[in-house]
Amino acid sequence: MSLSNEFDERFKEMKHIDRSNEARRTSLLKLERKVGKKNRYIAPIIVGIAMIAVATFLTFSLINTENPSNHLADEIASEDKNIAAVRAVLKSEFTVPNKEYILIQKNINKKMNEISQNLPEGSAGFQLPADSAELLAYKELVKKTYGPYYTDNAYEHLIPTNQAFQYHLSTELEEVRYQMNVMDIQVNKSKNESSPKNYDFVAQIEYTNNAGKVSHHEINGMAILSEVGRIGKLSIRDVGGLLEKINEDKGY
Repeated sequence: MSLSNEFDERFKEMKHIDRSNEARRTSLLKLERKVGKKNRYIAPIIVGIAMIAVATFLTFSLINTENPSNHLADEIASEDKNIAAVRAVLKSEFTVPNKEYILIQKNINKKMNEISQNLPEGSAGFQLPADSAELLAYKELVKKTYGPYYTDNAYEHLIPTNQAFQYHLSTELEEVRYQMNVMDIQVNKSKNESSPKNYDFVAQIEYTNNAGKVSHHEINGMAILSEVGRIGKLSIRDVGGLLEKINEDKGY
């Protein structure tokens, strides 16, 4: 029964009872005190429930409200991942020597020599078996080094086109002792609105030849980030004379 109904029922009962004015006043005061106590406990509960409801509504409103700054943060995060991918690939490609690569390549060369010695005289060219431990080790190195930064399609073309460790070739040979260090890498998103996934890069490379002489070269190129943090295509336009130095040290 609600408080108002209880008050009405009590009031009706009092009307039919022959009581003195003093007794009626006493009963009325008791009733008012009783009602007041109930209101004293109920009111805070109602207010508390109302406050919780309002807070919940505001929270969900804030969560569901589209905030332009959130979109901007997402764009910045995506751009940072794209830049990080390009930097990682360039740093790996132009940091020479790579001891793990050298060891694997030496094992590949050794295996190929063993196979060639067992072939009949005059046999045509051959390849390592696809399941050979040496070749699998190389593929695993490529996957570990470049896999996280390329799209699946682009990654599948790295080995067949010799793009993986392109600037490390022949470093397993004893007579090749050149070194390369990446001094700086700058990657910038294209300003062309028609190609928002393109990034231009410039890398500064310090090259030390077989004789210990140091030279500096600027690498320029472009990368297409087909997916967030993953390269669909990477093209090096100019290596600033670096290839000539490498070929010279290889004896070409």
